[in-house]
Order: sequence, then structure tokens, then C-alpha cells
Amino acid sequence: MINAIHAVILIVKDLEAQKRFYRDVLGLAIAGDYGDAVFFDVGGQTLGLFAKSHHAEGTARLEGAAKGISHLEFSIDASKRAALEERLREAGFHAYRDNFCDADGNLFHFAP
Repeated sequence: MINAIHAVILIVKDLEAQKRFYRDVLGLAIAGDYGDAVFFDVGGQTLGLFAKSHHAEGTARLEGAAKGISHLEFSIDASKRAALEERLREAGFHAYRDNFCDADGNLFHFAP
């Protein structure tokens, strides 16, 4: 049902420093800049950088760490989304809204 990883989202300590690193040092193109969140195109996939203020739920799941992965986004066929989300809910892995968690509490959601 899952086709690929659509995006990896990092919560960072210093958003401006990280933005400069990924843009100026690695040469990634900015796909969107929202002040407290920046998205880069990485060959058709997305790398997102979030300030802690941008995603309170993801920040809380870091369990006190200053930085780390906020969540993953998986590419799926839109026609399979409802069935997969229902399976996760039934198994007890629904986190909030359209977000789910794995056995360790790491967040993910789907991008059809």
C-alpha cells in the first residue's frame, strides 16, 4: 500500500542555520518557506525543517531532545488511504487528526 517516503520532517534547534546549510552548502532548492518551516525539494521528495514552534505535537514526541525527526510522510495510492488508516485505528496507532504513530510513538501520515 505504501509506495515511497514522501517527506522527512526534522525539528531543528536553529532554523536559519539549518536553512543556510541545506540551501547554500548542499545546494537544495527551497520549495516553500513559511517562516517557522522550510521545505526543500530532494529529487521529487521533500525534506522539511521545522522550528519547535511549528509543530507542538512533533516537538513533544522528541521526549526532551533539542532536535530530531518530527514525522515521516509516506506516499500512497489515494484509493488505499481509507483502508490503511482504518487498519491503523483498529490496531490502536491513531495519534491525532490524520496522523498516526508507530510502536515507539514516532509520528507519520500519508500523502496520496
